[in-house]
Amino acid sequence: MTSRNDPDRLVLQKLLTADLGKAIVEDGYDQVGGVVVSAADAATLDTPERLLAAYGFEANGQELVDVVRFEVPPLARLERPSVEERSWPTYPTGFLRGDAVVPVWELGRTRYPYGAEYWRIRSDGEQKCLSTYQGAARGWRGAQGWRPWSPLVGPRARWRGAELVADVVGDGVLVSVRTDAGPEGWEEVRPGVWSAALPLGECELFEVVLTATWRDVPVRVLASDGTTSQLLLLSDDEQRAESVGARLVEPGVYEAEAATDELADVQGVTNELPQPSR
Repeated sequence: MTSRNDPDRLVLQKLLTADLGKAIVEDGYDQVGGVVVSAADAATLDTPERLLAAYGFEANGQELVDVVRFEVPPLARLERPSVEERSWPTYPTGFLRGDAVVPVWELGRTRYPYGAEYWRIRSDGEQKCLSTYQGAARGWRGAQGWRPWSPLVGPRARWRGAELVADVVGDGVLVSVRTDAGPEGWEEVRPGVWSAALPLGECELFEVVLTATWRDVPVRVLASDGTTSQLLLLSDDEQRAESVGARLVEPGVYEAEAATDELADVQGVTNELPQPSR
């Protein structure tokens, strides 16, 4: 992955809660969103105490903290954080707290890009990369589990009439599909999961964002089997979230499970990545 000190490419850093770190390690969780910062801007926050204090949390003698560092994902949506005060630390000035000047963004939910790195920061200043994300088909290196991707989160590619999950790797695209018998010449990277590397110019990259209203709350559909849908609330209002029984997955981020027929005003938007010039 590009160095976090490379001035030509923005590398983001995501502070992981204990639950998010556990989901990656145990289940191969591949989605990312919420509060992110530039890894280069946050380089001086090199101990759990400094890093957590900048986010407004008490370290309480915590010996380690985990982060993920990754280049800006294709089709990613970065916005300024909400100015609303909540029961968790918020960033109405647009910066983390303390002396370090670290701008904050809200990253729209997407899939980790290929090459994302899982780092552990210790109280003595040691930093160690524990894993890397190797794409939708392979998941996190060394993770105990693997979670099948959702077609409603992250980049996809149109190629020869097919729509496939896609990971951009340099000037190419790693496309993957779940099927009993894969296309000729593709590699079966795990049972029923096939992958192949293609030139970027042969693919049209896009992302499908499906939104709806559920019990009068705006939501994004993260996955659906036609009967049940996994939802991301498009609001961090605590009272609204609690009123519909949504769960807090990290500060400011609520998710819920609902019957698909409870969704109203369902709308889909396809965001396209511009084709590279030839």
